[in-house]
Amino acid sequence: MTPTPTLPPRAPSTRPQIICLAGFMGSGKTTVGTLLARQLAWRFVDLDERIESASGITIPQFFERFGEPAFRQLEADQLRAALGRASEDQTGTILALGGGTYAQPGCPEFLRAAAIPVLWLDSPADILLSRCMTMTGRPLFRDEESFRTLHAQRLPSYQLADYRVDSSADPAQVVAEILRLGIVPGAASESHLVVEKPPA
Repeated sequence: MTPTPTLPPRAPSTRPQIICLAGFMGSGKTTVGTLLARQLAWRFVDLDERIESASGITIPQFFERFGEPAFRQLEADQLRAALGRASEDQTGTILALGGGTYAQPGCPEFLRAAAIPVLWLDSPADILLSRCMTMTGRPLFRDEESFRTLHAQRLPSYQLADYRVDSSADPAQVVAEILRLGIVPGAASESHLVVEKPPA
């Protein structure tokens, strides 16, 4: 049995300005991230959306035209740009990584060195698969066998995250669980200050 990979311990830091959400396709990064940002009154940034905006085409189109290596380079560039903007603006930011972002060589170490906490949204493979079966725009989702193989390949990287939350529950419950982790000091008690707009 191979030991679980580890990163050096994180240096103590003050209240984080950026939290990254990592996880496999279908784990709820966009849904949970949007709700979490709203609860904290932070900004939500979807890395995949930034990539599509920068390239002017969808991610499946990019994969088809330029291949995965070119995509990963653009992804790394956009990750650095998103982190740079959040740092400059001093705006609390929830950044949803792409499904494969955190599994790229050097990414866990890069985020650890930048003192950015990473939260892994984890769900059983069967639940992830059932969610992705109804979704479009997943260039690396071809069939169940390749899905499970890719999931198994990426698990060791996800296990390097600073925090893990089961994201198979209702998104609101997942957000409540994240707030209880204390990643953002005082967030659980402050969350009532965020007033939802009543439905029109």
